[in-house]
Amino acid sequence: ADILGLTDRGYIKPGLAADLVVFDPETFRDLATFEQPYHYSTGVKYVFVDGVSVVHEGVPTGALAGRALRKNRTAIDKKSDQ
Repeated sequence: ADILGLTDRGYIKPGLAADLVVFDPETFRDLATFEQPYHYSTGVKYVFVDGVSVVHEGVPTGALAGRALRKNRTAIDKKSDQ
């Protein structure tokens, strides 16, 4: 988040947006394939997007949280455009 200039993210602190994943490393597996790309991974217990629970005890909640993020342009980026 720091590298991308996202000042309200990247840390777990009051007032900041939080995206967190809690998973079991023993059972975490990606089941998606090129033929079936929409299979959920196993071992994911909880997912919070912008502080909203979107996966609870391994089951999607149906909540649609968060938003697309764009990199903030820093002074270095702007300087390289010149």
